[in-house]
Amino acid sequence: MTAHSVAELREAWRAIEAGEFAPGPRSTPAAPGAATVWTPVPSERVVAVVGCAGGVGTSTLALALATAAAAPARVVECCSPLASGFSAAANAELGTEGPWRRGSRGDVLLERPTGTDAIVPVPTRSAVEWTFVDTNWTTVSGPGAGWLGSVLRTLDDVVLVTNGTVPGVRRLESCAELLGRDALGVVVGPTTKRWPRPVKVAAAGIPARVHIADFPLDSRLQVTGLTPDPLPASLLKAAQNVLALLRKEPT
Repeated sequence: MTAHSVAELREAWRAIEAGEFAPGPRSTPAAPGAATVWTPVPSERVVAVVGCAGGVGTSTLALALATAAAAPARVVECCSPLASGFSAAANAELGTEGPWRRGSRGDVLLERPTGTDAIVPVPTRSAVEWTFVDTNWTTVSGPGAGWLGSVLRTLDDVVLVTNGTVPGVRRLESCAELLGRDALGVVVGPTTKRWPRPVKVAAAGIPARVHIADFPLDSRLQVTGLTPDPLPASLLKAAQNVLALLRKEPT
């Protein structure tokens, strides 16, 4: 397996965005039926919560952010039903609306696709104040991403999520370099002061434009996954800290 530098990955990402492939076709068309445009309502603040890898706690963070917002909010989960982290998370199931299955947790609306293919439908129009798009780097940057393909280019608020391991912070570094602009990096696990030395050394490569925030692991949720039960207070407090950083950012 050939190793590639961060710089090479960054250039490859820029080439993908520009449709510059050689040899072969000049661009990759969207998958059939994949909508390429989504326009949120003007009063809706949209945050992309992007997992740098699978299983790092992206859905839990997205739900915690929506809950901590203390305002009408929703989480739009962008994955197949088989990969959903919200299948048992709602307090009430609200049925389906078009290609979306909907559930609620107080003021938080959960929306997840009903289809089994890889194409994520365009989100419904909503009157919520906050929308958190729960996705991962592979989905948002891969071919046939449809409207998700523009998320990293058009949204002001991007949260990159990883775990507190050496591979985890290296993935964060790579995603941050490919993103090429300011973002929040949320590391799930111990606080930065308690990172093992190898993790601290690896984290030195994360670009300075990425502000790092902590988000704790919860041993119960690691076993049960998300349930209708309230989220632990420690997760909500950490989510409030992340929201405070987002609110400082210009929109």
